[in-house]
Amino acid sequence: MSRGEPDPWGPVVEAGRSRRGLRRLAVLLGVGGLLTIAAVGTTTQLLVQQVETNLSRVPVPELEEPVQRSDARYFLLVGSDARDGLDADDRRELTLGSFDGQRSDVVMYLAISADREQVSLVSFPRDLLVELDGRSQKLTDTFAGGPDQLILALRQNFQLPVNHYAAVTLGGFVDAVRTLGSVEICLDEPLRDRKAGADFEAGCHDMDATEALAFVRSRQGARADLERIDRQQTFLQAVLRDLTATRTLANARQVYRLTEDVASSLTTDDRLGTTQMIGLADELRSVVDAGVPMTAVPAYPRRIDGLDYMVAYGPGARALFGDLRAGRQVEDRGSRDERDETVVGIASIGQGAGILDSTLRFAGFQTRVGARVGSTEGLGAVTTVFVVPGEEERADWVAATLGAPTRPLPEDVRVPDGVHVLVASGDDATT
Repeated sequence: MSRGEPDPWGPVVEAGRSRRGLRRLAVLLGVGGLLTIAAVGTTTQLLVQQVETNLSRVPVPELEEPVQRSDARYFLLVGSDARDGLDADDRRELTLGSFDGQRSDVVMYLAISADREQVSLVSFPRDLLVELDGRSQKLTDTFAGGPDQLILALRQNFQLPVNHYAAVTLGGFVDAVRTLGSVEICLDEPLRDRKAGADFEAGCHDMDATEALAFVRSRQGARADLERIDRQQTFLQAVLRDLTATRTLANARQVYRLTEDVASSLTTDDRLGTTQMIGLADELRSVVDAGVPMTAVPAYPRRIDGLDYMVAYGPGARALFGDLRAGRQVEDRGSRDERDETVVGIASIGQGAGILDSTLRFAGFQTRVGARVGSTEGLGAVTTVFVVPGEEERADWVAATLGAPTRPLPEDVRVPDGVHVLVASGDDATT
């Protein structure tokens, strides 16, 4: 799709601008620590100077400039699989495989509302299908051309504005975890992944840098890329929780070391001002302390021309991106465990029952295809979530994931045993 063409995702966002603004280093993985450091309000001049000394900056012409200082802010946060910053011992110790160059192993989008009351973090599957330069690509591969290509992919395919950019390498992740000492991660079941180097029993683990890297890189599980996204968000939440609970951020020496380690392996756009970032982070302190909502783009798998992609589920993705653009906090979709314990019955009204089934399963829900909803009058065009009495919250999780409206359960419908939410698939599931 060329710039200026009409797009079904909504109005085209004006392109090609880059400038100041905040510097909300809510950076996934290793950068998560720096986000919290800023959020706690470590505003001394010494810290500012330390970050400025160690930070790498690059020009990113495709960034967009907020019209006013009080406008909403949108950050593209990237975890690159570039091996820069890893010495020979690290390369031997870590299970990384052989790869030169860079790809976006982690892509997160941070949205901060204009009133600074809402903060949301959305993960993108690395294999998400995008159109760029007239051809289909995986989102991760666009980063080989640098941040501008990744930003173009987000804008042209999903109409998402980006004001600032920050990326951390594997070396930065390793250094940050080493500074923290360890991060506690609890597993409901064993995790073994030879490719990522993960070998964990069920239970809680104080993961060191090597173990943490193996955990966040693992794609083990039926949902592959979305399993990894869940693990990355679990890790980031654990880092934020541990830093707050242990009062690490009250220790000036630890703050100094962590900031130095992260900043030295961090690259940002050249208009991202540290002083402005700290000022905005101070405004966001109470919001971050209350917890940052995290979710992933709803998507389903498809094999196209011999390659495996994840395809954004249209109605759910449009609703999610609309909330982000409007500065609304993303709706609750339940935790990973809550979704895993929720069974969704799918009634085939339109042509999209298979897509709906895949989207919900890859979001972590259990599904049963073939449920009945009685009368289909008024259905067929729009996918609809029926609210089973007593299961209103679960219905809201499913509706948020699908970008679908909810309706009371018809009186003549008997809910199958074990089903918590009933969905009638509509033709919009295919768009």
